[in-house]
Amino acid sequence: MSRPSTWVVPAYAKLNLSLAVVARRPDGWHEIDSVLVPVDWHDLVGLTVELADTDALSLTVDGPAAAGVPTGEANLTVRAARALRALAGRPLSIRIWLSKIVPHGAGLGGGSSDAAAILRSGAAQLADLGLTIEADRIAAAALGVGSDVPALLSVSGQRVRGRGDRLEALTVPALHLVVASTTPSSTADTYAALVPDEIRDDGRSERLARLLESGHAPRSELMGSALEPAACRANPTLTDALRRARRVVDGVDWYLTGSGGAVFTVAGGRDAAEVVALAMRTAGFNARACRTVG
Repeated sequence: MSRPSTWVVPAYAKLNLSLAVVARRPDGWHEIDSVLVPVDWHDLVGLTVELADTDALSLTVDGPAAAGVPTGEANLTVRAARALRALAGRPLSIRIWLSKIVPHGAGLGGGSSDAAAILRSGAAQLADLGLTIEADRIAAAALGVGSDVPALLSVSGQRVRGRGDRLEALTVPALHLVVASTTPSSTADTYAALVPDEIRDDGRSERLARLLESGHAPRSELMGSALEPAACRANPTLTDALRRARRVVDGVDWYLTGSGGAVFTVAGGRDAAEVVALAMRTAGFNARACRTVG
């Protein structure tokens, strides 16, 4: 009998090039309008799925960014694995190995991307075992795991609206960026700190999506997260961290991604990105020169 194979796949971080919170829903969730792109800073996710008589699930977490990452039910890969089991409709033996490289709590979607990788890889493994799951069921399960997960099922630029369930694939020109993690930020606390004046459709994501689709680089006035004031109110140390980050390199504009605490800037090319990333690392920030993928 052949041994089951473990699939190891990258789980790419994401940047919200722009993000607006456009409404608060009666159920307590918020609706957003965001332009999201995956970048080549990624975790590694190993997954083994077997048909079984009884359910079994294990998770091993290691890697340079493993500190602070939950290893139980709070880990999104565990929730994704349970969603995969529900989609299969039968007992599964699931083993997950997660090498964390993307900083935790940085607004880079590391956990959501890990979960998306579980659903994507797991569905492919189940298909090899004779269980085919329809794409719309996978997408619905992804939304149940987390609001960012559906957009990360496909490694491509996306305009994300609603609660994360209204997706429009975007063709994004290759961008060189620098991404720097500042201090961890809580998404839940950030949304809780929003004030009514910050909940509005400013039209930036619509304009940015059309600009990227036409093959042009993003413009500075269209980028950034409307969650930054709320994120700073929720976590005052983020205010200081952003101030320090923005003082490191003269003439560089930094934009918060999602609810933070990572920031990004668009560079003129790979060499320029490497120079800025080195300056940020020298100043004590976890920073990388990155490129969009997909």
